[in-house]
Amino acid sequence: MKKSIDERMFDALMFWTIVTGIFAWLPLVRILGRPEGYRWGILGLSGTGTEGPFWIFVLLTAWALTMLFTTFRGPRSVAYPLLLLWHLALTAVVVAGVVQGGTIATWQGQGLRWAIPLWLLIVPFAGFTVLAALWIARDRRRGGEVDRGEWSRANAVRLAGSLALLVVALILFRAGDNYDWVTAAAILTTIGHWALLVDAIAAAPSGA
Repeated sequence: MKKSIDERMFDALMFWTIVTGIFAWLPLVRILGRPEGYRWGILGLSGTGTEGPFWIFVLLTAWALTMLFTTFRGPRSVAYPLLLLWHLALTAVVVAGVVQGGTIATWQGQGLRWAIPLWLLIVPFAGFTVLAALWIARDRRRGGEVDRGEWSRANAVRLAGSLALLVVALILFRAGDNYDWVTAAAILTTIGHWALLVDAIAAAPSGA
């Protein structure tokens, strides 16, 4: 069955929100798995392992999970401001990074050895912020109804699988040296864990 414009907007927005959410959770998992030698920086804050204001990742993860849970399962009145502020904040951080660092400023992931110029990210981050505002306006107009579904066996299986992947990721981080292939495997495992966790939160489709 062909999806409506609202459903397509929601799918795109949730994909981007879930992707950006991993950048709050992943550093915390790395700190829990192997704090020694792990250098991190976010929002002008930085540290090594638990040395520094690493609590920022706890707050961001709590924000992300609350935002996703209330978006998928309600109440949407809580989800709307969390969702819009999340994307506004991310866009502001990217723009501020470009203003301060110029065209050489990058967003880096040292574990997987990637770096993206921040100026390239302004358009997608701003675009999804606009999409968030548009979807929220349209969703409020139609009453913000949420098809929560029942917490099913499928949800429970996904949650259990997600927790199992988290354990594997922590073991891999402990075994790695923060920047080798074992750490890279741990990062990919954490990404899989996050995706499965969000899938568990989302309402199961009918018959799942």
